[in-house]
Amino acid sequence: MSTTGPAMRDEPKSPPEGPASAAGVVHWQLAADGIAELRLGGPGGSIVTLTRERLESLDLALQEIAAAPRLRGLLVAGPGPGMFCAGADIRLIQDIVDPAAGEAAAVRGRTILQRLAQLPVPVVAAIEGPCLGGGFELALFCDLRLASEHPSTQIGLPEVKLGIVPGFGGTQNLPRLIGLPAALDLILNGKLLRGRQARKLGLVDRLVPAAKLLSTARAELERRIAEGRKAPARRLRGPARWLSRSPLRRLVVRKAERALGRGQARFYPAPRAALQCCVEAFTLPPDQGFAAEAKALGATIVTPVSKGLVHLFFLTERSKRLGKQDGTRDLERALVVGGGVMGAGIAGLLADKGLRVRLCDLDLAALARAKARLQQDLSRRVQRRRLERHEAQAVQDRLAVSTDWGALRHTDLWLEAVVEDLGLKQRLLREAIARGLPPGAVLATNTSSLPVTAMAADVPQPERVVGLHFFNPPEKMPLVEVIRGRATSDATVATACRLAVRLGKFPVVTTDAPGFLVNRCLAPYLNEAARLLLEGNDPEAVDAAMLEFGMPMGPCRLLDEVGFDVAAKVSEVLQQAFPDRMVPCELFAAMAAAKALGRKTGGGLYGGGGSGRGPGRAVLADLRRQRGTPPRAASRVEIVQRLVYPLVDEAYRCLDDGVVADEADLDLGLVMGIGFPPFTGGITRYARALGLSAVVATLDELARGHGPRFQPADGLRRRALDGQTAKPGATT
Repeated sequence: MSTTGPAMRDEPKSPPEGPASAAGVVHWQLAADGIAELRLGGPGGSIVTLTRERLESLDLALQEIAAAPRLRGLLVAGPGPGMFCAGADIRLIQDIVDPAAGEAAAVRGRTILQRLAQLPVPVVAAIEGPCLGGGFELALFCDLRLASEHPSTQIGLPEVKLGIVPGFGGTQNLPRLIGLPAALDLILNGKLLRGRQARKLGLVDRLVPAAKLLSTARAELERRIAEGRKAPARRLRGPARWLSRSPLRRLVVRKAERALGRGQARFYPAPRAALQCCVEAFTLPPDQGFAAEAKALGATIVTPVSKGLVHLFFLTERSKRLGKQDGTRDLERALVVGGGVMGAGIAGLLADKGLRVRLCDLDLAALARAKARLQQDLSRRVQRRRLERHEAQAVQDRLAVSTDWGALRHTDLWLEAVVEDLGLKQRLLREAIARGLPPGAVLATNTSSLPVTAMAADVPQPERVVGLHFFNPPEKMPLVEVIRGRATSDATVATACRLAVRLGKFPVVTTDAPGFLVNRCLAPYLNEAARLLLEGNDPEAVDAAMLEFGMPMGPCRLLDEVGFDVAAKVSEVLQQAFPDRMVPCELFAAMAAAKALGRKTGGGLYGGGGSGRGPGRAVLADLRRQRGTPPRAASRVEIVQRLVYPLVDEAYRCLDDGVVADEADLDLGLVMGIGFPPFTGGITRYARALGLSAVVATLDELARGHGPRFQPADGLRRRALDGQTAKPGATT
């Protein structure tokens, strides 16, 4: 098949001559001056991934280019502005279940990309937009890399986030390019860099304005051709050389091994495999290093961890599509009422993502803290070169603070984040309407437990009232529960989801039910943790068991972070809804009465800094004395079963009650909302891998020993009886 290729922003001075060919989805053409241009996608292409078809197309195109007469150089670019190549097609990773097949796929892909390095002429990559994973590995086989200053430009090897190692040469080429320490920092953490960061580290050779990217790339090709050199001379120098090519390399390896043995990193095999591959870039001949990398990809691509992470990837992509449904619209001007921790965080996040925001509170000190909090975050990002100073200033300029709401006629998002008081929230909603909020504006409430339907009861056009439940801290926590009240319209829900996606969050739509999804599931988890404490278990022991399970934070520390007052309030709401199952542990009320709320009051179970013994230990000791029973220490297995299995049961209860639409919402919501271990793929995948019948049997046993609160729901018991059996890989 032949084509002249897509239109270019910088046209060559000489028109193309000879056959311009394209193989499948890769387009190339040879200009009269001997410069070939290869486009990784067709005209009008958007997202470019390395599918099987595209890889085979690339292979054929590179063979044709190598045989082209008068070839003097090759320029590689994406299909158009804002896109280079986002990496391998994730479906390929999902489908591979045999290590040998994974290894063969790595060898095939890398062999194709190596054709770029084997060309006898200079090859320059012109990068704009995502250049990730296999896309960056492709660019690493080019002789020179130029990147656009366009804000969409992102460069990196994020494969470990999918539970695999870079398998198309990345663990070999990147360390040799920038040295072992810098390469490990990028690969083991899956970091993505903007253009300026990539230039500073040496991932790209030049950073140029977007409008001049192609013309500059062609000029670089001409310079290489005139000099008679295919590639610039590259040598590691200084510490990068000594820490990569000398025995001092052991220091770098030990440091990386220590980091991979701590925290959640220890649950992921891919970073350890990638570490070994990166070291072999300096200890093995290139062909053996590439072969070892391919073998490591084959080994990691079939692990339950990789399959779980790939499952979550598809769930996040599904969540992003919620903001693209019919009826959605962009919101541009927001009024946020309430300058506390949550309101300030939400307002700063909205400003950071381009909205004009007014944050209102009667407390001037709270408003000052909100501006200072945003400034601190922006300064940190500027210092780390994740943001330019003028960009940081623009964010601050978009956030205004005031004790007065001002005129509302141009506001299209009104959001309250005041204390959890239904009467107060209802009054503020009525006041917003009375002050002239436009009829098309969205009214949102950041509530963690109160009914959205009740808030909207007295509001004209109640279909525009929606819950937006952010989690603390809102600028960091990735989940937003979008709560549909009884009258909330589909368009309002879709617009709220679109806003969440714009803010970099993953929306999960829930019905207006007590506790929604996350807090309803969290309640039995935290209540049982408190009961374990009253029985005589130390907070450190309970937290250690759940950290070993894979949670990012133990339940006792989480209670300190959330605050025992909030835990007590949410427990009250849930007890009213489920009086037989959700009786709150007396520890919550006792801690709240003693003002040992957690970090917000200088300490709870732990000290104010998050370590040591906090003032709540005295409250705990007093309650234990009142119980009058001998202390009993539970085993790690018992702690996990008593905390996690009721969490599984409650998740399925939420599904059967219609709180969420399907199991995918349970998996994504609880991973992103409470930190359920991502390497499991989510709570339903974990439960099915363990075996639903095993979960039900254990809950029945716990109910006999500890009371009816452990009795499994009919829905979970029915699923277990339906024969949904275990998959290998999960343990308690």
